[in-house]
Amino acid sequence: PSSPDLPPPPDITVTPEKTEYLIGDTVAIECKAPWAKKIQGFQFSGTSGWAVDVRTTRKTYVYRFNVTGPKDGGAHACTYAVVNQFRQILRSRESKAVVISVKDRPPQPTLLLTSPSRVTVEGQPLVFLCAAPAAAAEQRFQFYNGKMEVTGGAEVVLGNGEAKLRLPRSDGNHTGNFTCRYEEKTEGRWIRSYLSRAVEILVKAPAPPPRLRVDPASGVVSEDDPVRLTCVASRADFALKFRFYRNGAEIPAGRAPSQSRHDGGNFSRLFGPPTPRSFGGRFSCGVEEEVGGAWVPAPRSEGVDVAVKGRCPPSPPAA
Repeated sequence: PSSPDLPPPPDITVTPEKTEYLIGDTVAIECKAPWAKKIQGFQFSGTSGWAVDVRTTRKTYVYRFNVTGPKDGGAHACTYAVVNQFRQILRSRESKAVVISVKDRPPQPTLLLTSPSRVTVEGQPLVFLCAAPAAAAEQRFQFYNGKMEVTGGAEVVLGNGEAKLRLPRSDGNHTGNFTCRYEEKTEGRWIRSYLSRAVEILVKAPAPPPRLRVDPASGVVSEDDPVRLTCVASRADFALKFRFYRNGAEIPAGRAPSQSRHDGGNFSRLFGPPTPRSFGGRFSCGVEEEVGGAWVPAPRSEGVDVAVKGRCPPSPPAA
């Protein structure tokens, strides 16, 4: 026998009827066959490439889905399947298309770190600013460290279209990527924006104490001979400031009879040419790192002893 004509198209309706659907809306597409005999099922499809097959003998079927983004928009249609007199399954002609328009998420905000460097030290504050594009809708903000929302110990201050996150004391767990997003209230529902670009943060452990070396290594020097103390920082990740101490009291830079000179890199030298008897004592040094505009001290070095011996008077000439 010759191939029969395809069955007529079904009726298709969408509820609720809206000019524009929001993310989170539930859409119901009803497909209704013109008769109820020998129905085998329905197929629903969209221009974004999806298709759903449903097996049922009912004349009408309602397919429901939640709107998750613009990909759920576009033209939608349906067909039904029947068994003919030759026990062949025939797919009907396609229904008319119904077009669903989906409002996209609010655009991504901009995330900024207010300090000049993305590298900091444990215990120092971190301050972020999340700015959303101008909008008339009510907004609320969230900040994320990796995939986890930042909550405990955080201070969030809301402004006009922006929010500031302040972490009073950073720690190693804050190392990683920070992002933010906001939500806009639309039709009584909060709609999330796209995530901001990530800001990568590295939180370093506090600096270990510096090392103090004395030259000569014995720490014993004759009066009026030169002595040199070298303070070596454990790292040079930040700008450094050095301090030298004698018997627990700081030696001001450039104070006679000793002089302090910072040679750059990760060390500084204290030297005293010539060395008076009063220069002896127990010496130590300290280092401060400039982190986000603040000077962060490391623990002081271990002490080294310097002894200044008087010169022996010259022997009298032999008679």
